[in-house]
Amino acid sequence: MPPFKWYRKAVRHIQARRRFVALGLICMTLGIASAERSGLAVAAPELSTALNLGPSDLGWLFSAFSWTYVVAQIPAGLLVERFGVRPIIGTGLAASALCSLLVALAGAPALVAHSWGLILAARLLLGISQSPLGGSSGMVLATWFPKQERGVAGAVYASMPYFAIAIFNPLLAWVVNHLGWAMSFVVLAFLGVMGSAIWSSVFRTPQQHKHLSAKEKRLLTSGGALWGAPKTERVSPPGGASEDTPLTAGSNTNSLISDLRQLFSQQLFRGLVVAQYAIASITWFFLAWFPAYLVHDMGLTLAEAGALSAFPAIGGFIGGTVAGVFSDALLRRTHSLNIARKTPVYIGMGLVIAGFLACLFTRDPTLIAVFMTIAFFGKSVGTMIWTLVSDLAPANRVGLTGSVVNAFTNLSGIITPIVVGYAVAIYGNFDLALGVVAAHAALAIAMNVWVMGHLQRMPDLKAPEPRPAS
Repeated sequence: MPPFKWYRKAVRHIQARRRFVALGLICMTLGIASAERSGLAVAAPELSTALNLGPSDLGWLFSAFSWTYVVAQIPAGLLVERFGVRPIIGTGLAASALCSLLVALAGAPALVAHSWGLILAARLLLGISQSPLGGSSGMVLATWFPKQERGVAGAVYASMPYFAIAIFNPLLAWVVNHLGWAMSFVVLAFLGVMGSAIWSSVFRTPQQHKHLSAKEKRLLTSGGALWGAPKTERVSPPGGASEDTPLTAGSNTNSLISDLRQLFSQQLFRGLVVAQYAIASITWFFLAWFPAYLVHDMGLTLAEAGALSAFPAIGGFIGGTVAGVFSDALLRRTHSLNIARKTPVYIGMGLVIAGFLACLFTRDPTLIAVFMTIAFFGKSVGTMIWTLVSDLAPANRVGLTGSVVNAFTNLSGIITPIVVGYAVAIYGNFDLALGVVAAHAALAIAMNVWVMGHLQRMPDLKAPEPRPAS
């Protein structure tokens, strides 16, 4: 092949498939964000010894991220709809880097006496910094991917926390062992800065791409991608909702209250929220407590726990990818969203229940790794959250819907770490916690079977009636 011909060919290939570049970028942001969230779990065994923190203390620190993450979801969704995903996410990643540096400062001798409060403040700020990811991811998938590709795209995105853990947990465990727990947060801060720079310089919406190919544009507009500028006023298209309705934003508090009331009035939405809460509880056990579980109950060293935690994470990443391919194949074959999106949930949650309950009957680290790999493979198979948001959200409020779902979903990040911490402190091991997590998988199945009903895009949210003049 002549010199540079391969390069030009690769460039043309990328230019014809810019949607996958967008997917790669949004996956990168979630991967870095997940590493920053789970970094505290990796450092926890050494950090708790250095700062004299007990399991319940750690539980509160693990959950602190979600306090502000949940509260900030709706404002963050509105900011994304108002200003677009590129500036908001870029700023959020940069702010996350500063939060990681703040945790590192807690290890300074002059600040050790105030370390718990300093780490708590940093985790609270981290929740605010990462809050735009929920609404923005649904918007990126809805605008950049046609319906027939959305399952794979959403599943790959949802599995990124596991990919990040598989890559970064062993690395961070090595840093903690050789350089100290504080230095691991310096590494995370560097990742946040680099991620912000790459995202801000590369990401563009379909409308912002000057060289978007005509073929890809036709694929997006004819395949159900929501084509429209992210910063538009609310509109109600003639004939109701359509797949190409522009993304819109409400204009005032009355509109927001009206939107939330309309969303929660729908049984489909309520079932979706509860189901995703249950599934996210499984994730938060892994993000917050899994390394400590291996150290506490299995007697492993931190380095061994970091290495072993990579296997369930790899299983989770593979499960997410497999689920996306499987779901989209079912959609093409059956033309039924119910079959395509619910079947992976049933299979995945069944594997979660089996894997977690099996861990109750062994203390062998190898078997634990096998069972947890099966469980988190299943968890990722059953995680269809952003695919479902892209499929089901009202076409004129995708960003807001994604943020609301993400807010209620991540209530699990507040509740689960604290419940597990107290369960371990009272019971003396993780057996009760494993049973609680398995019960959440059963709850997700129940929501899909009996509550969510027929899957279809929810109707456009209507603007509130103007108040009569006094």
